[in-house]
Amino acid sequence: MIKTVALISSLTFLAACQNNIQTTKTASTSAVTLTPSAVVANSKNSEWRHLEAENTLYLKLASGGEIIIEMLPDLAPQHVKNTIALVRQGIFDGTNFYRVIDGFVAQGGPLYESEASMPPLEYGSYGVPSELTSMMDLDEDYVGFDNDDGYADETGFYKSFAVGKDLETGESWMLHCYGALGMGRANELDSGGTALYVVNGPAQRYLDRNVTVFGRVIDGMAHIQALKRGQNLEGPVDLAGQNVIESIQIAADIPVAQRTAIEVMDSNTESFKALLKARKNRTGEWFVYQADYMDACGVPIPVRLQQ
Repeated sequence: MIKTVALISSLTFLAACQNNIQTTKTASTSAVTLTPSAVVANSKNSEWRHLEAENTLYLKLASGGEIIIEMLPDLAPQHVKNTIALVRQGIFDGTNFYRVIDGFVAQGGPLYESEASMPPLEYGSYGVPSELTSMMDLDEDYVGFDNDDGYADETGFYKSFAVGKDLETGESWMLHCYGALGMGRANELDSGGTALYVVNGPAQRYLDRNVTVFGRVIDGMAHIQALKRGQNLEGPVDLAGQNVIESIQIAADIPVAQRTAIEVMDSNTESFKALLKARKNRTGEWFVYQADYMDACGVPIPVRLQQ
């Protein structure tokens, strides 16, 4: 079923008041730059990509909200594979977001009193070894962005996901940006498997390389933000029975006519690179200062209905 998608980033605050093309002067350059909204508007259809149905989750809340999540198996293959297996067995259906901390994360999934109370699985596992980083060569799909980041040697974008890189070891990982999907765990590195969480506030970058990130919310963050908040970061769960997850489905298991036809701007395109420049130095008469800087999590990825 086609529905209106709230663009995550293509239109910006006060964008309607900005001219499409402005000349902006920074400390080091003088150039003609498009506003972020104009970059998106002037992009080519070939610079947008469809979501892979097998790696896309549709999470429905009992309250009626729908959240669409894209997973990235390239950097966390076992988490994506195992989550798909658990979703298809209905492990998350009827559970809830049981720990929702304002400005931090919304965490949900099944809660079991003991291992003995866990229903048997046909395939998949309740615990997956952490994939905190990956040694995968990102090749030409990677677009470098910031080499002045406090948590990584360099940050950039890979297949429209914000990633960090350790240039000495060659490791890379997805960042804890707003809307990132991660897997909660205990102290043991193989204890995560069912504790899904979504970053619902400012980027939680200190969690990078401590918890596995394997996806991000594409549409529906308004529903995450509408969840009832709790107070306990540690200790007893205080939202049991609330924020009910009606179901989670793999998009590939849903008839095409019932999916939302969403496209995401491909990060390895000229328009996306122009968007990065436009984000670093915002143009328009309203802006009186251009910082010539933007951290990777401050660059929302444009999303639109399929053209």
